[in-house]
Amino acid sequence: MTKKSETLRVLLEAFSQKAKDHSFYIERLVTHTANHKFLTQPHNHDFYLLLYVDEGGGEHTIDFKTYPISPGSFFLMTPGQVHSWNMKEGTNGYIIFFLPSFYQMQAQESNLLTFPFFHSLNANPLVILNHSQKVVVDFVLNQMAEEFIANPETDLRILRSYLEIVLLKISTNFPTQGEEDFANNVTFRLRKLEQLIETHFVDLKQPRQYADLMNLSPSYLNAICKQQLGKTLTDMISERIILEAKRLFSFSDLNVGEVSDKLNFSDSSYFIRFFRKHAGLTPEQFKDAVAGAN
Repeated sequence: MTKKSETLRVLLEAFSQKAKDHSFYIERLVTHTANHKFLTQPHNHDFYLLLYVDEGGGEHTIDFKTYPISPGSFFLMTPGQVHSWNMKEGTNGYIIFFLPSFYQMQAQESNLLTFPFFHSLNANPLVILNHSQKVVVDFVLNQMAEEFIANPETDLRILRSYLEIVLLKISTNFPTQGEEDFANNVTFRLRKLEQLIETHFVDLKQPRQYADLMNLSPSYLNAICKQQLGKTLTDMISERIILEAKRLFSFSDLNVGEVSDKLNFSDSSYFIRFFRKHAGLTPEQFKDAVAGAN
């Protein structure tokens, strides 16, 4: 049996030369799934992913949680999230991939952290569009696909503008705040913290290290986490480590010691205690449960 060492990681360049050149990709879902059948197995990406379903149904599993798929479902995923889907025959819609560099191409300051669904730890990836949102999204995605697929002289500025409209329209399902105070408020600090944890959780495991990166005191940063999220900064760091450990145990054949090394623990005994404390079972028990489910 071939040994799996990692979760399948899919790069944007795998889909077309045009996707590679533009750091962007859009396709009708039925065409995409027909052309890339290997994507039914669990995998992650190096890009942001938007999945919109306008007909059909099924299930979409993202980081061990399964969501129903129905017309009007819009999924928004960040790089690194592991997912797979089981769609009914005839399910259609659009799928969009883009790199941060595509979104940030404009001269004005552009930050994906302003959108509440692009969090690494606490975001709900599924939005159910209401009628007014669906009308706008249907139209804009159709125009976006025509610009990317049918136009040989694709204008990236138009694609970028369409993407902004879609993200802004979907974000109306979430509480919003004024742009002026966004960069200085607690919400921004939490999103910045999540971004730092996503980047550094393997090497930085102490709350003080993240407080230093944000030029805040550990007690103040911890107080923000407890007040806004009901969890400590240590909890947030631990959750991200446990999520990665579960991904590795579920989608690779790495043993406990190898996962411990990959997550930069000093020894596997400490890692086992850490996993049991935060996951509620030992690594072997978790692996057995995953094997039984499959």
